[in-house]
Amino acid sequence: GREWLEIATDESVDEFVKKWLYTKPDSSTLMDRLYVYAMLMLQKPNIEALLYVKLTLLVKYMMQGWWSELFGHTIKVRIDVLAAIMATLYYAGYNTGLSNVILHHQQSSRTIKPESPEKKQSISRVTRTKIQRKQEMLDECSLECEDVGYSSSNASVDSQILSSPLPELSEKYSTSCWSRPEDKMFNVRGKNYLKDRIKFPSGPSLFKCRGIDMFLTDNPERNISRLPCCLGGKLATTNNTEDTFLVNFLLPFGNFVMYFSVAEEESMPANVAKVWKNFINGDQMYRDARLKLLPVVIDGPWIVKKAVGPGTAPALLSQSIPLQYYFTHPTEKKKGIYEVDVIITASKIARGILSVVKSHTKRLTIGMAFIIEAATEDELPEAVLASCQLHSLHLELCPQLPKYYLEEDFAN
Repeated sequence: GREWLEIATDESVDEFVKKWLYTKPDSSTLMDRLYVYAMLMLQKPNIEALLYVKLTLLVKYMMQGWWSELFGHTIKVRIDVLAAIMATLYYAGYNTGLSNVILHHQQSSRTIKPESPEKKQSISRVTRTKIQRKQEMLDECSLECEDVGYSSSNASVDSQILSSPLPELSEKYSTSCWSRPEDKMFNVRGKNYLKDRIKFPSGPSLFKCRGIDMFLTDNPERNISRLPCCLGGKLATTNNTEDTFLVNFLLPFGNFVMYFSVAEEESMPANVAKVWKNFINGDQMYRDARLKLLPVVIDGPWIVKKAVGPGTAPALLSQSIPLQYYFTHPTEKKKGIYEVDVIITASKIARGILSVVKSHTKRLTIGMAFIIEAATEDELPEAVLASCQLHSLHLELCPQLPKYYLEEDFAN
């Protein structure tokens, strides 16, 4: 029995997520917690002493019942004698529990011995030497790779750190990669949605995915498109050959960035071209009211599916997450970049859902579609603007976000 939860008509998405996050744990989870709590309590000498006394009393009552049934007599003990016996047992139990704790600490102290300053200094010197030698070898390998036409980030043999951008799904890459999903799994508003409220599977997304980056950092960057590392350097002014729609998720542990090629206006349906044009030329309020995200868990643990949702209705991002826009329109010298920053770090609800998803990314395949809402009849039917699919991301292998000191940071 899988449990399905539905949002009531008078209930907001925020209230629904809060209710789910704080639901009462099931019986199995509750028993696990009670078991762990009991094990922790047994580490205390006082608790162990009380158990000695309780066990003695239990044996006493059992013996009384058994002895009286067998011989027809009962055993009587004076109250002062019984008190002395209980005190003795309490003292014995306390000493037993205390000796166990002391023994545990002694074993721990023997296992982890503090190192002398001289030994620490020696280890530090050896470590620095090894790091320097390894860096020299990597530099030489990088130069050799450039001579033969290979990229050091993609041809690394000794290091398992992922490249920028992440590789596309292929026979060679099946984990920590991305692909273009079947957009028919995303349902969008039909031509007569304002009348019949019916949605239909979407056609192919208009903006094709260029790549995905996952950078680890304690201080996620806003306006990340200005950094030279984006898309493996292809987003830099001199290397970029097409307009790009970019979505930058600011996570508590890094930046998750998706890049999409902006289609030519002539190749878009007239209604979608109108919606896109109004979006990039509109103000903050207009953009916040239109941009939607539809995530669909294709494969993954049930708890992630429960946290993300069934994938039947897109979420208006600005309802619970702050958004920022960094739009640069194309000129004769450079292509346009339309960056949307989704600030997950500023939303308590989003962080709660992310904490569930983060623990299972290695077993997760998820598709994501971005849709600009069609609110009037002439803007319908809707279409998926951009979409991508992420496969089994290993976060520990993702690269660190490089530190840059840009001139514009010191302008003021």
